[in-house]
Amino acid sequence: MLKKLLASVGIGKAKVDAILLSNQLTAGSSFDIEVVITGGDVEQELNAIELAIMAQAKAESSIGEDDIKYNKNVVLQHWNQPLNITIKPGETVTHQFTLTLHPETPATQLFGQSVSKVWLQTGLDIKSGIDGSDKDSLSIVPSATQLAVLDVISQSGYRLFKVDIEAGRVRGSNFSSQLPCYQEYEFKPESRSFFGAKELEVTFVDNGDQTGVLIEIDRAFVGDGYRSISIPNHCQTEAAVRPYIEQVLA
Repeated sequence: MLKKLLASVGIGKAKVDAILLSNQLTAGSSFDIEVVITGGDVEQELNAIELAIMAQAKAESSIGEDDIKYNKNVVLQHWNQPLNITIKPGETVTHQFTLTLHPETPATQLFGQSVSKVWLQTGLDIKSGIDGSDKDSLSIVPSATQLAVLDVISQSGYRLFKVDIEAGRVRGSNFSSQLPCYQEYEFKPESRSFFGAKELEVTFVDNGDQTGVLIEIDRAFVGDGYRSISIPNHCQTEAAVRPYIEQVLA
């Protein structure tokens, strides 16, 4: 009776550890993980393994006349893998899964630098118990099309200043995002003209076949303007994407 009570309040519970079998990921691609479950001090019934891709995004809310900015964790994807097994004290159970990242998943690495936080959260659905969860950071690089676009913009007189994940959705002329957040690349001009752009904010929306590019252009005395274009994902070099970007920036 005491052991059952201890299990119900999460004492001596089973633990889960997710091991990423791929070092570097790309949005839209599949990756393999190994989930290792270790039994605790008591026998427990495991209903399922819960897996989720999470991201830290910037959000904003209004309280009275004040705008409050804060960070919040958002769920990008979620999987439930049934187990329906009983794990004994000290027993080890291993399962392998293949997961596929959503094509809009934000990048976390750019030119060898960490630019945002995206992770895999793994937990156990334990009957009458509290799960022992695991959190693993993901190393995700932009697609070849996105990298080519960023390079062309950098070669057009702009310097990458900041990369953020913003809560919310975006829409272009022929595309709209699906995830509850989007990634924004902020560029500033190398030299500023009197009526030139003060800032460019670039967002990608990849649907698997095409990459939508939304560019917010902030110009002095004019304000913000939005331009968008869709680029086929087979365009993966600077030469291939340049005509599209020059059309937007013209």
